Amino acid sequence: MKRPQPTLPFAPAVGFTRNRETAPAYWILDLLWLVLVDGHETGGAFSVMEQWMRQGSGPPVPHIHPIDEWFYVMEGEMTLELGDQTIIGRAGDSLWIPRGTVHRFKVTSPLCRALNGYTPAGFEQVIIGLAKPAERRELPPPMDPPDQITIDKVFNNYWCAEARDGWALSRLGIR
Repeated sequence: MKRPQPTLPFAPAVGFTRNRETAPAYWILDLLWLVLVDGHETGGAFSVMEQWMRQGSGPPVPHIHPIDEWFYVMEGEMTLELGDQTIIGRAGDSLWIPRGTVHRFKVTSPLCRALNGYTPAGFEQVIIGLAKPAERRELPPPMDPPDQITIDKVFNNYWCAEARDGWALSRLGIR
């Protein structure tokens, strides 16, 4: 029997380069996701994905997670609902979403391209595990709204919960 290997406390000492042409690409929730930095490559410290989103795109439910998230808007515009705040993010803006904050966003321009990062890493594994590998590096053909099973898998896991769920409510001190 093979002995389990301990997880290294630091990221592997191996540099790498990846760009939108070489990054693994996936289609889910009407978006193109390009995994630029996977948590396996950073010792779990962080992950970064590039998202291409059409107008109206965004999470179908308000949600909360125990990890920090950020966006850097490269093109287009998105409106972020962050607790009681509404923040407009335009090209060149960085948007910070602290862990434990209920949030959701909508793309308000015809196209929005943004870097999306998480620390610690992990949420990228949800996308990798559930999404369809992209056939091309472009927005997917328009997709039907996600069914409840997909919503549950994407927004109710170790890294994320719908804001109406017991875990999220207890985190907010409501339950």
